[in-house]
Amino acid sequence: MTGSLIRFVRLLATLLLAAALPLAARAQPTPQPGFGVMVHYLPDKQSIGEVKRFDVETFASTLAEMRVSHLILTLGQNSGQYIAPNAALEVLCPSSVANRPPRDLPLEIGRALRSRGIALILYLPFRAPQGDRAMMECLGDVSEQEPPPARFVAAWSSVIRDWSERYGALASGWWFDGTYNTKGITPAGWEMLCSAARAGATNRWLAFNAGEGAERFSAKSAPCQNLMAGEYMQPPSHLTGPPSELVLHVLTPLTASWGRDAPARFTAAQLRTWIADAATARGLFTLDMPIDAAGRFVPAHVALIKSVTARP
Repeated sequence: MTGSLIRFVRLLATLLLAAALPLAARAQPTPQPGFGVMVHYLPDKQSIGEVKRFDVETFASTLAEMRVSHLILTLGQNSGQYIAPNAALEVLCPSSVANRPPRDLPLEIGRALRSRGIALILYLPFRAPQGDRAMMECLGDVSEQEPPPARFVAAWSSVIRDWSERYGALASGWWFDGTYNTKGITPAGWEMLCSAARAGATNRWLAFNAGEGAERFSAKSAPCQNLMAGEYMQPPSHLTGPPSELVLHVLTPLTASWGRDAPARFTAAQLRTWIADAATARGLFTLDMPIDAAGRFVPAHVALIKSVTARP
């Protein structure tokens, strides 16, 4: 066998191996600070079939047109409904499978974003879905205002790990909501949760949200947290974070509330200032923007953001 043929065979073997590797095993790009968008996407339980209408390419292309660096995507909130399958949930709560579509929407979105150089951050409540009593019982959880039981910590860690490994290098971070009461979580429990969040790609942003406002947007609520949760309904005129080991992050809705289709409440000048402040601090500024069931943004919102992020 000639030297050139040997090199070709080795190259072919390498390419075949890379194609066979799961996403979790592939190299993960380092997350980069910048301006991003969050979407509260989740049709109600009566319209889970709407997931099939989501236009991933149009959605990703619009994000690219707005020059975003990252997307925070809700896997689910508190209804018990999620936009992707999860093997651990199927085992723990078999009857809940009807609230998850067969389509793996985050996987499709993650791939479309990766091709455009946009990072994907997954959103998930820190506790079991508070609006679904059956799932709370099968996961062993109680009210999010009370300490999480050890049984729940173990169960939820397995759910997080399943998605973490499934999306691997496509997921640059996790944003956990409702981290209101962590009393009683043991070091072993935290290690279980943190290890699950890092499974498949260790270099992830991890944010744990303890609540909104100046006192809590920058709080460190978990030992593995490295990114401010950032929730701030009325950000100050200039973004500065208190001295912290966490990466600066400010997250606010563009309209009057989260995911609400309404006029923008900020001017282009305000947005330019906040984006510039975040860039100076090597941090993140994220706007929550409404979308419809097909993944389409409000045209007026897109036009505003494009005017802000357009290169001179």
